[in-house]
Amino acid sequence: MEAVVFDLLYTLVHPRDYPGGVGRVGWLAELLGVDRASLKARWDEFEPVLEAGRAPGPDPELTWLRGVTKATDLSGAEADWDLTRREALLNPPPSSVATLVALRDRGLKLGVLSNTHGLEMRAWPRSPLAPLVDVVAFSHEIGHIKPEPQAYAYVLERLAVRPGSAVYVGDGSNDELLGARAAGFGLVVLAEQAATPDALPRLRAQADVSVSSLFEVVTLV
Repeated sequence: MEAVVFDLLYTLVHPRDYPGGVGRVGWLAELLGVDRASLKARWDEFEPVLEAGRAPGPDPELTWLRGVTKATDLSGAEADWDLTRREALLNPPPSSVATLVALRDRGLKLGVLSNTHGLEMRAWPRSPLAPLVDVVAFSHEIGHIKPEPQAYAYVLERLAVRPGSAVYVGDGSNDELLGARAAGFGLVVLAEQAATPDALPRLRAQADVSVSSLFEVVTLV
C-alpha cells in the first residue's frame, strides 16, 4: 500500500454535542427561538447542497439561517456554529495523532476526504492533524460529496496513487465505505468507534475489515 485516506469527522475526530446535549439544529432552534422539527426538516434539505459547495453567497450557512428563521441577530450562531467541531479539531484523540505519525514514518501518503461545509471547518488550519496530512479534500471545496465517485477520484489523483494501492478508513456514514469499494480502494476499513451497535453488522459487511481502535490501521498496512 502507498497511501491511506481517512474520513475526518467521527473517524479521526469525534465532536461532542452542543451545550445542553443537543446537536447543531437543536442548539440553533433554542438559540433563535424557532421550532426544532421545522428547522431540522429545512436543514436536511439544505445540508447536501451546502456540503457540495453549491449554496450561493460568501456565508451560505448564515444566509440560509437568516432566510428560514427571519432572525436579525445571528452573532451567537456565527460565533459558535463550529463549536463542537472546533473543540474536536483542536484537541484530537492522541490515538489519531499517533496513527498518522506512525503511517507517515512508514513512508505512506495520507489524505483526508470528508463531507463538510465552510463554517464548521474554520479550526482545521490550527488542528494538530493538519500538518500530518498530505492532501485534504473537503466536499464544500471540491464540489463533490461522498459517495460520489468524483470525491474519491479527487483525493487519489492528488495523492498520485492508484486506487488499488490505497486504503480507505471511515466510520461508514453517507455510504462512504460502499463508495470506496466502488472506487477500487485496495482495502476498505470500518473505524467502529462512532458506530451504534445496531448499525455495526451492516457497516462491517460494507468493509473489508473493521477496527475498534484507529491505531490498528497501522498493523493492517
